[in-house]
Amino acid sequence: MTRPLTADARAALVARLASAGFVAAEEEADELLACGGDLEPLVARRLTGEPLAWITGSVRFCGLDLEVHPGVYVPRWQSEALARRAAARLPTKGTAIDVCTGCGAIAAVLRAAHPAARVVATDADPRAVACAIVNGVDARLGDLLAPLAPDEADVVVGVVPYVPTAELGLLQRDTLAFESPRAYDGGEDGLWLLRRVVANSPRFLRPGGALLLELGGDQTAALADYLAECGFGAVEVLVDEDGDVRGVEATLATAR
Repeated sequence: MTRPLTADARAALVARLASAGFVAAEEEADELLACGGDLEPLVARRLTGEPLAWITGSVRFCGLDLEVHPGVYVPRWQSEALARRAAARLPTKGTAIDVCTGCGAIAAVLRAAHPAARVVATDADPRAVACAIVNGVDARLGDLLAPLAPDEADVVVGVVPYVPTAELGLLQRDTLAFESPRAYDGGEDGLWLLRRVVANSPRFLRPGGALLLELGGDQTAALADYLAECGFGAVEVLVDEDGDVRGVEATLATAR
């Protein structure tokens, strides 16, 4: 229940958050107020840059309220388009695999959209797997697709780390102060883990199945030849409403 607070006190909280650089200060103030208990320790934690979801214990993603445990990657709104597109490619009674699931956000969206579908997820972080299970996801511990047996899935989707190692320092200053570089580091060119998923996905997809991966910048062009080499066609770049690249979608054209 939201704690009672005068309009002036709420405005002062919003101003504190805004002056610290939080662009959604009003929304964050309301989430902190809804936590109950002593407000000041919560505000102090947020002012250090600690993810809001770790403080409140939850995040809203594609209209779903999901638990997020401390230390678990927090899903970003930029990934919502990927989740919705994956849901659109998943048949009503199909099978989907969500790699690097984190708290289980994309898998949960797929389950909500298609209750009769089979959705499994993986993550290399045991904290993430435990959190995803709390969110109702069938999550397995392990590296990328390794925890699963080859399948005839309709969709493989994932927010796989894709930031080039040399560019990690360009992330928001507080990001790596709290979150692990492992959640972002995609190797020298950012494509190391993406290539591994592309190479292994044909063993888990039926012909005509979809591979959807989050990436950015010019990485789709760099990945295009490798997608074709691994049997994928109909490659589509996913962009947001501002025209920024958010992901890639490809369809498995041949059996492997």
